[in-house]
Amino acid sequence: MSKKRDMSPDAKIGMGEHLAYGIGGGFATNAVVFFTSTFLILFYTEIMHVNPGVAASVIGASKLLDGLSDLVAGRIIDKTHSKFGKTRIWLLRMIPATIVSLLLIYLMPSSLVGAAQIVYIFITYNLASTVCYTLTYVAFMTLNGLMTRDQKARGLNGGINMVGNVIATLLGNATIITLLQALSDNPSYSAYGDRSGWIKLLIIWMAIGATAQLLIVFGTRERVKEGRPEASGEEGTDKGRAKNLEIPFWTTMKALVTNKYWIYNIVICIAINFLMGATGSTTSYYMTYVVKDASFYQIYSTVNSLAMLGAMLVGFAVMAKFGKRNSVLAGLLIRVAGSFLPLLSSSKVVLISASLFGGIGYGIAGCAFASMIQDVLTYGEWKNGFSMIGMGNAANSFCNKVGNSLGTIVLGWVMSLSGYVSGAAVQTVAAQNGLRIMFIGFPVVFSAIAATAAWLYDLDKIYPQISADLKEGRYAPGVVAYEKRDKSMTK
Repeated sequence: MSKKRDMSPDAKIGMGEHLAYGIGGGFATNAVVFFTSTFLILFYTEIMHVNPGVAASVIGASKLLDGLSDLVAGRIIDKTHSKFGKTRIWLLRMIPATIVSLLLIYLMPSSLVGAAQIVYIFITYNLASTVCYTLTYVAFMTLNGLMTRDQKARGLNGGINMVGNVIATLLGNATIITLLQALSDNPSYSAYGDRSGWIKLLIIWMAIGATAQLLIVFGTRERVKEGRPEASGEEGTDKGRAKNLEIPFWTTMKALVTNKYWIYNIVICIAINFLMGATGSTTSYYMTYVVKDASFYQIYSTVNSLAMLGAMLVGFAVMAKFGKRNSVLAGLLIRVAGSFLPLLSSSKVVLISASLFGGIGYGIAGCAFASMIQDVLTYGEWKNGFSMIGMGNAANSFCNKVGNSLGTIVLGWVMSLSGYVSGAAVQTVAAQNGLRIMFIGFPVVFSAIAATAAWLYDLDKIYPQISADLKEGRYAPGVVAYEKRDKSMTK
């Protein structure tokens, strides 16, 4: 007989469920991110010959809308009740919609120019990212907070998810140029093949992503329920819980912005996501036009991902020994050190060394940081007397996208203003210097900003007491449950 699944709110969940969430999430989310963020600007500039400033501006502006939609998605999730819970139902619903919307992006007619091209990019990108991916990602992030309230289990979920992200990223980055060339009808069209190769590769990754998303839906459970149990003798069951509270939107937002740990978390998020938006695609351009070896991107990214993966495996022990905050801070400082190395030389040996440092730093930091937001929101519940898990994760995702949006816009306009020419075999010295600023300067500055915020974060010291208080139905001194407050005001 199989072991009965622990459905208590503070469950220490089994490894199978951790893997379903973490590895499944890594492949499900990255299958979409590859084609809406990491590689999309390459497709627009190198395959469709869209001006990089225009492409980046449309994507960047859309990501701001995308971020606002996170707040809507959080509200939708907070109001959702189904046999699959609040979050897994949306992971299931979004699979077919996401596939169709991504295909529309890459089927953009070649005949479109000017305003028609901009409108098509705007509509299809927002359909895929603002609508489909937003609901998927907010639901996925919220699920970690609903699977259990146990801090170590959440941390393991987040860490394994980071491992899943790295494995998916490694597989994608290490094979993209080779596969695009192999799948393209006219591989000589560009260093990145032709449009037919992109569409075929998209279909392959969508099959992988859909399978991974189904693994999350059917391999995990939601245990943490909102509201306090009623005096019905059915404590811990859905029937024995009070009706879910409708917390006013601005009440939730005020609780978030007055949570200092949420602010520190957001600073780190925005800084890291700015770098992802600004330097993710920059690496490909840098290897192609500065190092003058497009295929070296695969080697550089593979080394970086392997270093990150190894560091994450070590990172679990580091996190358990030194806490989340110290792990994040140490990792970011290592990342800063690695960012300086390309200032010495653009030789491949130095670049590989920088890749190693960057991977190790992000691996250690990312393993711990992945679940930090859930602890921050648990602190917010304790501090304010009500849960804000859906809106909290949505607001966090919104800020992530703001950072990514700004990074994407900056990348496009630095390329455009420095004289980058779409589809050119060789770029000017000014254009190459623009890529150097993006590849070297920005990682140093923004990694240092994130490290400063991590240094200020000290929630780890008080979290055990917060968790114990909530388990007993207690909040911060002087704070009562929102529903009790609400009832006293209506008497």
